[in-house]
Amino acid sequence: MTYLVSIFVALALLAGFFALTWYESRRGTRVLADSRARLDAYVERIEFVMHHVDFAAFLRTEVRSLVRRAGHEITHASLQAVRAVERLLTRAAKHLRVQHPIDAAPRESAREFVKTLSDFKVQLKTTRPEISEIQ
Repeated sequence: MTYLVSIFVALALLAGFFALTWYESRRGTRVLADSRARLDAYVERIEFVMHHVDFAAFLRTEVRSLVRRAGHEITHASLQAVRAVERLLTRAAKHLRVQHPIDAAPRESAREFVKTLSDFKVQLKTTRPEISEIQ
């Protein structure tokens, strides 16, 4: 189906070209002469460029430029990341160097639960025989 449509489009364009050529030769003038003259000049310029420009060298130069620019951007981004980590580590080192006061105040009394547990362990030790004695 696609092939059939493209064949019909090509035939319609060819028929249109022949009809336009016949009409212009009969009348002796070009249809839309100003815009077609601009189009002709544009096509001639493109044809000149296509014949005289070395696209392989141009493409090679552009790829080199793109790679150089990408390398620069990647290097810049990694340098910024390294500097951010450096700032973070510097702040951490400054914080660790500061003398923090040690809370060495004597404890007045232990919690009630710890005292009870200690007493219970002492009682258990005195009332229970050693395992080695049982055997």
